[in-house]
Amino acid sequence: MATRANANGPALVGREDELAELQGMVDAVRAGASRTFIVSGDAGVGKTALVGQMCATAGQDVLVLNGAALPLTSLKVPFQPLRSAFHHAAQLGTPAPFSSNAMVEARVDNPLFVDEWLTRISSSRPVLLVIDDLQWSDPETLDILMFLIAGPSDRPLGIVATVRSDISVENQPLERWMTDVRRLPSVELVTLQPLDRPATATQMSRLLGMPPPQSLVTDVFAHSAGNPYFTRLLIEGMSTNGRRVGDGFPPDLRAAVLRSWKGLPKAAQQLTRILAIAGRSVDAAELRTVADGTIPQEEVLPTLQTAATAGIVDLLPEGTYWFHHPLIPEMLEQSMDGEERRYWHSAFADAYENSLPHGSAGTPGMIASLAEHHYHAERWASAYQWTVRAATEHVHVRNWADALRMFRRAVELKDKMGMVPETLHELWKQVRNAAFHCGNQQAELEALDSLIRLTDPTVEPLETAALLVRRMHLAMSTGRSFFDLTEMERAVQLSAAHPQSWQHALALAEYTHAALWLDRDGGAEGAAHALSLARLTKNPTAMSYALTAAAMVELFAGHAKEAFSLAKAAAAEALLARDYWGYLHAVAWLANSQESWISQEYADVLHTAREELARHGAPHSYISKIAADEAASFLGIGSWREAQTALRFAISLDPGPMGDVSARLTAARLDALQGRTEDAFVHLARAEEVNGNTEDYLNLDFAAIRSEVNALASRPEASLEAAMAGILRPGPPPTMCEWLLPLAARALADLVQKAKDEGKPIAGLLAEVAQLEERFPHVFNEPGERSELYQRQVLAFGSLYAAELGRARDDRGNADAWIHTANACREACLAWEQAYACQRAAEALLLQGHSAKAQASEILRRGLQLARDLQAVPVQRSLEQLADQARISLTPVAGPPAVGRNRDGLTAREATILDYVVAGRTYKEIAESLFISEKTVSSHISSLLRKTGASNKFDLARRERKKTGG
Repeated sequence: MATRANANGPALVGREDELAELQGMVDAVRAGASRTFIVSGDAGVGKTALVGQMCATAGQDVLVLNGAALPLTSLKVPFQPLRSAFHHAAQLGTPAPFSSNAMVEARVDNPLFVDEWLTRISSSRPVLLVIDDLQWSDPETLDILMFLIAGPSDRPLGIVATVRSDISVENQPLERWMTDVRRLPSVELVTLQPLDRPATATQMSRLLGMPPPQSLVTDVFAHSAGNPYFTRLLIEGMSTNGRRVGDGFPPDLRAAVLRSWKGLPKAAQQLTRILAIAGRSVDAAELRTVADGTIPQEEVLPTLQTAATAGIVDLLPEGTYWFHHPLIPEMLEQSMDGEERRYWHSAFADAYENSLPHGSAGTPGMIASLAEHHYHAERWASAYQWTVRAATEHVHVRNWADALRMFRRAVELKDKMGMVPETLHELWKQVRNAAFHCGNQQAELEALDSLIRLTDPTVEPLETAALLVRRMHLAMSTGRSFFDLTEMERAVQLSAAHPQSWQHALALAEYTHAALWLDRDGGAEGAAHALSLARLTKNPTAMSYALTAAAMVELFAGHAKEAFSLAKAAAAEALLARDYWGYLHAVAWLANSQESWISQEYADVLHTAREELARHGAPHSYISKIAADEAASFLGIGSWREAQTALRFAISLDPGPMGDVSARLTAARLDALQGRTEDAFVHLARAEEVNGNTEDYLNLDFAAIRSEVNALASRPEASLEAAMAGILRPGPPPTMCEWLLPLAARALADLVQKAKDEGKPIAGLLAEVAQLEERFPHVFNEPGERSELYQRQVLAFGSLYAAELGRARDDRGNADAWIHTANACREACLAWEQAYACQRAAEALLLQGHSAKAQASEILRRGLQLARDLQAVPVQRSLEQLADQARISLTPVAGPPAVGRNRDGLTAREATILDYVVAGRTYKEIAESLFISEKTVSSHISSLLRKTGASNKFDLARRERKKTGG
């Protein structure tokens, strides 16, 4: 289905800093100062929208006089933009400049009249004079503006103007005016830059009505270069599921991009069309050679300078010329027919080959250009030769994205070249290598499929086994399929002929990995065997996966400390191997072995790992996945601002399929919890589109988040269906399994209440409640050793489940259950659930009448304060309505003191860190040992000092030794 873009454009995005500057200027004017703000930038970059947003938020106490200069040609209207600005000032009760009053018209050319008039009206009300498109203003307007800007500094007058940054030097009055105005003290100039990729993605989301696929964001951003107007025209009428920009361009976009180009002289138009074929910046000498016979050689440089003066091309620091915006050359090349394009590509190819000294290999740039020109000239044999050479050059300089593009093109050319399979096999290996290094998981998976088809398993069993393992990883990461135990069985069988090989150790480890996820037998024995073989081979890839498999086994057996050590070693081996998939795999189990994923400690582990990946130069697709998981952890504990920051980082570049899905799920949950349910459903839909096998992916929290989003959107039927899908699925429970039964009970309670409100029978629903409780008396939990915090979280979810069941049954005394749940959630760091439990507790208490009002007031205020901190709008509104109905004052009161977590009042993590302090470890040593940041260590030690009364960490160690007799 296609969604037409809003003709007026979306709300302003990506301009927070500039808008804040403008609003600061308005505040200064409101305070009685004179200020001038000039916004420059390319056409379509959003100058008018920015200033318009400033005007809209200026406030009713500010008088905005808005005018715009027009690109008049044959007609001359003196003071035209000022006339436009003062046109609607008649209601002020004083004749405005340039009005039809004859007396005023007699003084129209007197800047003193304009100055005095503005002084008079600004004496009673701050004034903003806004002139859009200053580059088309007449000299008379510029003179009056200069006079006003240089006026009294204590006059509450703000002057805001927008101007195109590609001012022609032929517009000498404006050039001089800009030079002079910069010298005045009250003038501030800002150049509005194009939007970055995340802001472009946000703009596209608002235009399309839902987040676009990341591949479309990448393609649109490459074409528009962040120009908001061009972005809007590019996607107007585009399908929300489109993944690439179409081959043609909309007429409006073509007209906007080429407007200035069409004003060039014919020679400049022809030369820039030839430059577009070059595909890169070139100097005048290159163009003289190629265009010889079309444009006289002595005219090439002046013609280029003419195009530069018009803002079509830029003179780069190295003395070469290229287009100011990437859409211009693309459109110019498309304007040629196929024969003309081939002619000029051939001309460039011949010129470059002729310029190479005999026997010279050529520079990397020259090689790349020859590859491109031969390809587009359809000289297939030469294209293949230069393409492979260009790809090899890109590998040498680690330009992996271009190497991938070139090697894939070489594969494409094989149909035209009739290559032998051996050559094709080698090309696919190069494609795979380049795709691996630039993090393009889809391209690497494509290469693996081809390599497996081209590899004879009877001749190369070890190679095939390793390829199968990697294909399983990428099939999971791209949403094609979850862990494939059958494929791992095949990898083990193929590699078994070489039992001492690292490939066999790897295959055994990943068979164990898949078996553990799928709840199959053979995990412990397979992990031990894989690890012993990997240690013999000393191969870091095999070591990493074998160590992680062993860590999983230990954690499932309840041995968290052993799992921690194994996973930490696995992460180090993965970095040695530059296996980023293996690193993410190891870090996930490293974090799992320390604490619940809903914890500050877990988020810190992922944040540290993200920074480490960045230091090692890992592709963004891997970094984005860990950032998305970090965001989920921060969101779980209520640190929603940190979650937003991590989400923004995750999608700052193309995150890859799994990073995209994980980020979308967390974004859906955050939006729903804060009341933006429409946005939540959009994120959820995009996640489901990227990952079609949602029920198979145990590591993704689709079921729970679907249910929660629907619950918060007041869709209990859909919420119940989603929760039950997760509850009843065969095999081990999925991620966020602890939420499923409470959500199912919540949906049933909501359905019971809905039936009561509508006067419908509830017996059937109550029977479902009883069946749910009988079949599932306890909430689900993850296998493995339960940390103290995770145990409290399971207990809190159990309390939530019981309280929701009681709400469905309309139990008397259910208020106590909700108060218990609120306290349990507080102790379990479940901030969102605590706020919700406070809401239900207040409701239940107020139903008991006046006797419980004091207690209801206390829990209501507590929940409201938390809901406001979380910006949990649904809970906040419900509590505010309850307070209004019960006439409860919302003055906040202090909450009850925290309850000690064990007999010493320390958390498990604090007790562990205390042991390190007693042993004399430094912050750095503690952080490295526990795989957390030094900042987190410092935070825990500060908490220890508060709880123990110690003055510093040395006093803390002394007290603990004395206490234990050490």
